[in-house]
Amino acid sequence: MVTNNRDKIMEVTLLLSLKNGFDRVSMKEIQEKSGFSAGSIYYYFKDKNDILVSMLNKYLMDNIPLFKEAIMNSDASFMEKISIAFVNKTHLFNKIKIHSNSSNMPKFKYEDYFVLLMSVYHQYPEVRHMFHEMQHDLNNFYHELIQEAIEKKEIRQDIDIKELTIFIQSCLKGHVTLWLNQSDFSLEEILEANIRMISEIVEAPKITEYKHSPSINSIELE
Repeated sequence: MVTNNRDKIMEVTLLLSLKNGFDRVSMKEIQEKSGFSAGSIYYYFKDKNDILVSMLNKYLMDNIPLFKEAIMNSDASFMEKISIAFVNKTHLFNKIKIHSNSSNMPKFKYEDYFVLLMSVYHQYPEVRHMFHEMQHDLNNFYHELIQEAIEKKEIRQDIDIKELTIFIQSCLKGHVTLWLNQSDFSLEEILEANIRMISEIVEAPKITEYKHSPSINSIELE
């Protein structure tokens, strides 16, 4: 169940935003769908942008430490961890707990989650620092992951850590955009191609059944 009124307001706003875009969601609509009065909403949030910041923290930023911890504590190989990262990227929203099942709430596709994030980044410059901080954190994470793999001799010893970090991050961000913007390749084909190319670059054993490697199914994202 939704733990408190603040969470319910954020959840309703998220679901409305997935359908219409955050900029098209009015405070009146949030009030109607959540069942809270305007006064109650403003008791928890000073304005609509305050809801946006809180929503990004809950449904994006708060999940990053859990994702990193699950991978770092895994006994999986370097390429299995990279595989987990790719699967997690495109199935993140599956792990977000959505409790509202009222018939008056809009349905959503998981793809809408990524479209929403991209639109928020472009339309709300005041929250871009959150995305930048997240990427900086993930850059450091992949840098450490690569360094560990080199020390364990899982990958080539002459790999440039910075360049490989850039390449992995580019693939992780780019494959989502490709998935959303075309219909020629399935998500599975895009995932497999990216993972295979990284494996060939680092000269690591190929992951032939990446979906059966340790996966995000065991990662609980609250």
